[in-house]
Amino acid sequence: MNLIKNYSLDELLHEIRGGSLSDEAFSELVQRYMPLINKRVAAYFGAEDTTDRSEAVQEAHIALHSAAVTYDADKCDGVSFGLYAGVCVSNRLKSLLRRNAKESDRVEHLSEPERIASLQDVESSLATRDLCERVLVMARAVLSEFEYEVFRMSLESYSTKDIASVLGRTAKSVDNAKFRISKRLSENKQICSILSAIQ
Repeated sequence: MNLIKNYSLDELLHEIRGGSLSDEAFSELVQRYMPLINKRVAAYFGAEDTTDRSEAVQEAHIALHSAAVTYDADKCDGVSFGLYAGVCVSNRLKSLLRRNAKESDRVEHLSEPERIASLQDVESSLATRDLCERVLVMARAVLSEFEYEVFRMSLESYSTKDIASVLGRTAKSVDNAKFRISKRLSENKQICSILSAIQ
């Protein structure tokens, strides 16, 4: 859609949060912020096109999407979306580096059968991440914006207290949202089957 290219940043963010053109809006946001993503990825993973760099770019896209969904100009005390997104991307890349370092240290000391089992764990983890992404896409259609954020953060193992703090709500409102989420998602058989596969 060429029309989406003319959207302001605020219009793109609104569309990403639940508009009918959310995928196109996010693609446009990625295009606009690709220089930032490339700069941050190069700072942490170098400029060469490697598997680690490709994974880092994917992680940066996830961080950018999360930033688009959670950014609230009223709560950010004048912090621009670009700065907010940059911090989100950097934090996600730092987490990836720590994860990779821990995995590398752990794998170096394993016997061959243990290394094979470790690779199987990684494959299982990737499959779980793919399932989580699929269920998040489906959940977006049936949940409110607040419920969706609570659900997404719950999948990422955030505690109720942490979710409440990040979203600027009370723990009670998060618990109530979790109850509504459970009820709504239990009515969708496809989502239920994916969630049972994740657990």
